[in-house]
Amino acid sequence: MHIGIAALTWVCAVAPILPALAQEPAPFVTEAERPGRFADDFTLRYCVDRRDPAWEVDQAIATAIAGALLIEPVAHVVEDPSVREDLDRLYRHLLQDCSLYFGFKLLPGVYPEWLTVTRPYYEVGYVLAVSNPDWERLADIPASEALGPTIGTAADFRLIQYLNSLPATQRWRRFPQSSDEIGLAAVVDGSIAAALVWGPSFSALAGVRPEFTALHTIALDPLPASNVAVGAVLLSTETFLRSSVDQAIDSLVADGTIAGILAERGFQATTPR
Repeated sequence: MHIGIAALTWVCAVAPILPALAQEPAPFVTEAERPGRFADDFTLRYCVDRRDPAWEVDQAIATAIAGALLIEPVAHVVEDPSVREDLDRLYRHLLQDCSLYFGFKLLPGVYPEWLTVTRPYYEVGYVLAVSNPDWERLADIPASEALGPTIGTAADFRLIQYLNSLPATQRWRRFPQSSDEIGLAAVVDGSIAAALVWGPSFSALAGVRPEFTALHTIALDPLPASNVAVGAVLLSTETFLRSSVDQAIDSLVADGTIAGILAERGFQATTPR
């Protein structure tokens, strides 16, 4: 996962030093890489990343934002086959390909000064996926069962902290999984009772792996919720664009458009409160 849900995985790798990024100068680019801003003022040029399990939802929201602004949406779908992304590439995308890059976690004090963020358009987090129809929340799962968090995620760290706070006899067994997909498969084959995975990953994988449709999600209670707000990033100089997009997001949340997009796609997220 990256700050922007899936593509910029470099952020997870350096999470302990993220605040230092706020002082990072804009990456150096040659004059040939500075094409200038887009001449057409009647389009919304945006980026989404195909590595992000939520990219199609973000694309639908970007299209709705363009409609609210009465301009034409122009998508640039990032197809980079590499797993990692960095600030240099992000900067070049915002110079050359798009004015807005959708699908970023809106974490405070993280982004460098040359970036700014929009208002959130939905909130999403980690979910517990199970096959037992009688379980409605984590507390319903017997302590003798095993939980499979995706290793190294924020939810995994919260689970470790919570398990350490419990008496030994009341702790679930923790069987960390190397990916969300592997964790869900382990629930299907009975290796673990529940997989603790990123919500958008569960939605996306259930759409392509028929065996995962037999799973459902349950409440994390009593484990603390780990929802984060999601929005778009843009260059900090784009003040008018940010203001316009923020107003469009507000109207689309208020009139239920974004909630409808989430419901139509079975996407496990909520609109901002």
